Amino acid sequence: MTVHAHGKGIQKVFQQQADASLSQANPVSGTKYTVLATTKNVRIISIEVDVTWSGQPTPLEIHVTVDGVVFTFTVTDPASATAYFARFNEGAVATSQILETTQYSSWRSFLLEGRSVKVEAEITGGTVSSLDVLMRYVKM
Repeated sequence: MTVHAHGKGIQKVFQQQADASLSQANPVSGTKYTVLATTKNVRIISIEVDVTWSGQPTPLEIHVTVDGVVFTFTVTDPASATAYFARFNEGAVATSQILETTQYSSWRSFLLEGRSVKVEAEITGGTVSSLDVLMRYVKM
């Protein structure tokens, strides 16, 4: 969407997008499943992930590639059928971000943004029947 500001040229604004989601039955250990294919000019509002298992996987991960930099959100030994939310930890390196059961999106305007964004989900080990991700985002 473009907005014409009187005498100021064209300004672009973010537009809400339909949720990106993944519902993967019987995910394979070590396989990255695409939640959002590489997309231009994205601002991620929130990411929620849950996994249903009969044999516990570890870890459960969300990989977000922003302008070539990979951010990995991780929880070790996730509980079955429990919602985990991506939280950006400014005190940790990009590949050591966390997934927590507390939803932080109500305390901040967005998680990450970039000119090129890709989001993937992955489990390691266990016997998993379902890997589900819901991501809210806007794009320019």
